[in-house]
Amino acid sequence: MINAENIKQKTEVTVHEAVNTDSELYKVGAVVTAAFAGGVGLWAVVCLSSAVLSEGPVALVNNLFGAVSGTM
Repeated sequence: MINAENIKQKTEVTVHEAVNTDSELYKVGAVVTAAFAGGVGLWAVVCLSSAVLSEGPVALVNNLFGAVSGTM
């Protein structure tokens, strides 16, 4: 009779991980979109600060209300 404790089996497990290229492309697209959004946001801040420095904050707010109300 064969004793189960005396028999040792070597088991090897090989895992093949399939890299999904679609998810990697989505990550690249998200990073590129975030970079462009950051650039546009930075450009907007620079333009707004330039307008505040050249015209002053009071004139800027008056022009904003005039443009919204249609009295310009």
